Order: sequence, then structure tokens, then C-alpha cells
Amino acid sequence: MITRSFVSSAPSFIFEPLDPAKHRREIFDCGVAALNDFLRARARKEMEAGISACFVLVPREKPEQIAGFYTLSSASILRTELTEALLKKLPRYTQIPATLLGRLARSLDFKGQQIGDRLMISALSRAVEGAKQVASWAVVTDPKDEKARHFYEAFGFKALTAERMFMSMQDIAAQLKAR
Repeated sequence: MITRSFVSSAPSFIFEPLDPAKHRREIFDCGVAALNDFLRARARKEMEAGISACFVLVPREKPEQIAGFYTLSSASILRTELTEALLKKLPRYTQIPATLLGRLARSLDFKGQQIGDRLMISALSRAVEGAKQVASWAVVTDPKDEKARHFYEAFGFKALTAERMFMSMQDIAAQLKAR
């Protein structure tokens, strides 16, 4: 169950795919060098290669400024990583399709504005919608540290392995619908 409050995107922000010609990636700073570097140097390349899709949250009045971003891509969960209780509900495939929430970051300039929550809701909503076109049983993520792990837990993610967390699309859809 999600314990964090889902908030809708305020009218002053919009989500859109990363556009390197429009969005000023070089001024984005979330305080984590690896995430800053990814957005600046690799996000566009991964999008062009079809490896991941990057979405940004921008202020309507300043659409070149990135308040936050996240990436989604396809993934799979090995059958051996799931509990017996979960396996009872699934076909006997060796791998179960999933959506990877690879990166999620909020600019320090927008601290305290629930940007992280908005990014998460958008990512989960987009994943659920995408799963209607290309099957995906769950969203998985690999939190970089304990702070990130607690953030994901607050939305209802559970441990899959020591490094990876997950939430089923069924649980995500039910919680989004309850909003």
C-alpha cells in the first residue's frame, strides 16, 4: 500500500519527453553527480539508441528548465527471484516482463515542491498505460542508497532482491485508480 500522498501535477508544470534542443540539461543539478552526468551526456544517446525513454518535468513559464526527470525502459524479472505466492498467479515463463524505472531525480532548485512525488506518479502512470500496449507485469527499480530505498518503499515498492525493488502493475493501477 502506498503511504505517500499521490499529488497531481500542478498546472504550473508539464511532463514531456526530453528534447536536447529545448531543455537545458547543462544547468540541471540534483546533487548527485552520476544523475547529473547521465542527463547531460547519456540520456539523449540512450533515447536515440532505443535503450530508455527520458521524461522531464518543466515549469510552464520556463519550459527550458528541468525540474526533474525519470527514465523508463523494458526489463525482465527472473522467475527464480519471485516468491512462491507470486509464482502461483503467473505463467511458467523463465522471465516475467517488467518496466524499469531506471533513474529519477529532482533539481535542487525545486526542493520542497513535491517534485519527486510528481515524477513518481507520472512514471507509474506512464508504465501502467504502456503495459496496456506491451505487457509488463511490474515496475522494477534499483535504488542507489537507503534514502532512495525509503522513497520507493513509501510508494509501495517491495524488495525483489538485495538490490532491486518492485511493485506489480495490478497494485499500481489499483492505487492510481483510488486517487
